[in-house]
Amino acid sequence: MARVTSQPGQFPHVKWIDVRSDGILCECAVVNEDVYGNVYFFELSKLDAIDKQRIFKVLTKRDADKYPLWDLLSNTTLGNGMNALDYFHQLVKVLTPSGKITNPRAGQVGFGEIAGRVDTNAPVADGAETKSADDGKKAE
Repeated sequence: MARVTSQPGQFPHVKWIDVRSDGILCECAVVNEDVYGNVYFFELSKLDAIDKQRIFKVLTKRDADKYPLWDLLSNTTLGNGMNALDYFHQLVKVLTPSGKITNPRAGQVGFGEIAGRVDTNAPVADGAETKSADDGKKAE
């Protein structure tokens, strides 16, 4: 499985990401990162001057580092009267752990390793025990 290459940016929720797996880092606003390793982002270089000002105001709020970007955007109304999450969502792409770029949509998600989960379909060495994520939990 490939790993997403990134470096932190100057502001909260901004990362330099190798989006196309070509060794070139692009400055991106990271809206969310899920447990599967998917990165929901949009490239800042693709914004016009007005949109760059809009996202800059959100990223430089006093409490911007305390909340995920999707939450900050959902609680912001832009000067044009539109909700910031609704507005910027049209630009969001998903970078999967394997390096594919997709559009976010219901019923589809990239899959990577989940912290604390063991793949029960993986080959097991002789004599080794397997343990699933449900082992050790009491039935309720």
